[in-house]
Amino acid sequence: MSKSDYTEEQLSEMREDAFVNIKEACMRLQERTKCGNDVVIKMLNEVSQFYVKQYEKNNS
Repeated sequence: MSKSDYTEEQLSEMREDAFVNIKEACMRLQERTKCGNDVVIKMLNEVSQFYVKQYEKNNS
């Protein structure tokens, strides 16, 4: 399903759900590893770059 197949309300709910899930995963990581926010930020940037590259690869 592409982005255009979702209503703005559905997209908003998906973004909220994703944010909560990602935040909880980051908090669990920090609890287990005692890593700082800098590590979490680096990890999230790397995940984001992975998806950017996937998008670029599929749309070029």
